[in-house]
Amino acid sequence: MKVAIYYRVSTDKQDTDMQRLAIADWLSGKAAEVVEIIEERGVSGKNNDRPGLLRLMELATDKKIDNVIVYKLDRFSRDATTAITRILELDRLGVGFVSVSQPALNLGTDNPFRRTFIAIFADLAQIERETIVSRIKAGLHAARGRGVVLGAARKIDEAQIKDVVSSFADGERVKSICRRTGISRSHVYQLIRRGTT
Repeated sequence: MKVAIYYRVSTDKQDTDMQRLAIADWLSGKAAEVVEIIEERGVSGKNNDRPGLLRLMELATDKKIDNVIVYKLDRFSRDATTAITRILELDRLGVGFVSVSQPALNLGTDNPFRRTFIAIFADLAQIERETIVSRIKAGLHAARGRGVVLGAARKIDEAQIKDVVSSFADGERVKSICRRTGISRSHVYQLIRRGTT
């Protein structure tokens, strides 16, 4: 069994001693080859672009490891949705996830109930996605109920059109016109085309 160990602490003042002891204890007596030890200090678990986490996923993608070993789920990610998504991604790559201090989350490749837990995680991820979609739809519906016009194109009067076209003809850059008028870049280009044809 090839494993990567991941340690993380949120501040430089914290240490990983407790995590190291727990993982060493869990690994004792197991036929495991530690391929890489990744340690991140002073990095928030809410940051999903952590170099160490990205390296961990790279090892999994390259099929260099069988299991990811962490002390606790919140060392891997502070956001449950992100954690579940990453664990599902690891599973897709054929890599297990082991949280040594949380046996219920021990989804290593040797866990006979792994498929059941992964199925539950997949359902939770789907529920979360559906919840987000439903919140967006409810928000849009409420906005319409308040009379907000969604997606309506901004009305631009003739004076503004002439200003945009003449400013462009006089050499003003599109970026400058956008900044000055508050009109989007694509709309400025449309007005220039319309005014010069």
